[in-house]
Amino acid sequence: AGLERFHSQASGIALDIVTHGTDQAIWLGVLGALGYPRNKRAFRALAAGVDWNTAAACEEREELEVLLFRAAGFSRPANSEKPSRLTVKGTSIDWVRPWGRPANSPHARIRALSALVPIWVRSGGISNFAVQVVGGAVNSKSLLAMFRPVELVEREDCVVLGVARASEIVVNILLPAVFATTTGSTGSTQDFRMTALRNRVLNLYATHPKLAENSVTKEARIALGVDYALPEITTAQDQQGLIALYREMVRHGIKARQPRLPGV
Repeated sequence: AGLERFHSQASGIALDIVTHGTDQAIWLGVLGALGYPRNKRAFRALAAGVDWNTAAACEEREELEVLLFRAAGFSRPANSEKPSRLTVKGTSIDWVRPWGRPANSPHARIRALSALVPIWVRSGGISNFAVQVVGGAVNSKSLLAMFRPVELVEREDCVVLGVARASEIVVNILLPAVFATTTGSTGSTQDFRMTALRNRVLNLYATHPKLAENSVTKEARIALGVDYALPEITTAQDQQGLIALYREMVRHGIKARQPRLPGV
């Protein structure tokens, strides 16, 4: 079930790649994952208003931060000296409150993202950087370099994403996105490289430790555990499968201890 969920996520990103291009598709996915379920739509709207090409054109981190704050409908960030010379697209964005701890607020997420974009740009774009990180990853912990590069983590004056949120994006966006970029390759040499990259992605996904518990995983464990002896969840893939099975159960309107229909 976890593997099926992975391929479903990769297919969704592949559709965005066809529609928007690779960099913009991953940009949409990453920003959507910053918003948690309640503000996922708002962050994707922000990614459309300030698309990847516009974000990459910002000369400084501060300029991008100002631009994203303006597109989000927030007041100008503190210590910003000059407005961005670039324009934004789209209309006003509806944010859902409350967003919990200050570190989980859109303001903090935007600041952390603004520091990452220049690093991705220097590496040839967000998709190239993603492929480099996955291709050179020794283990699942190495994948955090995409969202928690050492050069930012070691700076006291820079806002960075937490380990838990970065790991969520690695499992739900980074790995499926890189897998999606390997489809449709042509040429024997290119096919061989893409196959190797696909296998690396699947191996990293299968061995990634489980993510932090949240309300969905806790509820899924309780609901599915009523009628079945659940195995120990040790990997993110198993955890994703748990979520997929629980959502499938809810989609069919089945509650705990409710008699099952044949074949369900």
